Amino acid sequence: MIDLAKNILDVAKALLGMSDQLRAAVRQRRADMANLFESISSCLATVSSEIRVGNVPHGKCGELITYSEALPGLIDKELGESKAKELGETLRSAYNVECMAMELSEVAEKEPHLKEIEEASGKFRALANILRVG
Repeated sequence: MIDLAKNILDVAKALLGMSDQLRAAVRQRRADMANLFESISSCLATVSSEIRVGNVPHGKCGELITYSEALPGLIDKELGESKAKELGETLRSAYNVECMAMELSEVAEKEPHLKEIEEASGKFRALANILRVG
């Protein structure tokens, strides 16, 4: 279950690696992608902050599921349906951050997992900014 952070980071890295393809989208699609990536980033930052202080990030599972469902439709024209669906499914597989928080509360060293969540948050934010500049 703790591998969820790695899955989220993998999606962020993959999308950032394909930023040139995403930047080829028309302005409105780029803006929509940027807004989604910014929302994912904010969600992940909250997850990390809540876990760090010993709380469970209630409501963030549902938020991540919603983002994972929206993702393929926003990137499919630029990355292809298959890749878009794969990235959406990978993000969806990592939605259960509440359970991850409960598991991490029992682990002595949770910092490496929080680092992955925070790195993913930063990559999603960077991608949003890249798309906004066009």
